[in-house]
Amino acid sequence: MANVVKHVKVSGFTEYLRAVQEYKDSSLHLFTLFTGSVNSAGKSWCPDCTKADPVIEEAMNSAPECSCLITVQIDRTTWKDKDNNFRKSQDLQLTSVPTLIKFGSEKRLEEGQCAKLSLVQMLLEDD
Repeated sequence: MANVVKHVKVSGFTEYLRAVQEYKDSSLHLFTLFTGSVNSAGKSWCPDCTKADPVIEEAMNSAPECSCLITVQIDRTTWKDKDNNFRKSQDLQLTSVPTLIKFGSEKRLEEGQCAKLSLVQMLLEDD
């Protein structure tokens, strides 16, 4: 096992689509974390994200070789809009943040599950 090869941080739906387009056909194990954005003091508006983000970062240290984590920061105003693209997307169908998804599979963790190291490590395991 090795550290994450790439860690890509983006904001918003358009940047998310651009990052997926760039990495989806690569040989990387691709994971996407949808999380609340942070303010200039580094504080997130999302309490579950504040708990989960460091757990996911720790778990990524033992992710499969050639992994990539795309972290998508979503601002509170966008997330609270029930008609936002993250919720409407047929591919994503997000219902909560944080959500961690293994790209190309049905595997996902939502909300409090993302703060449990053992669950995150299971999602990251190489199939």
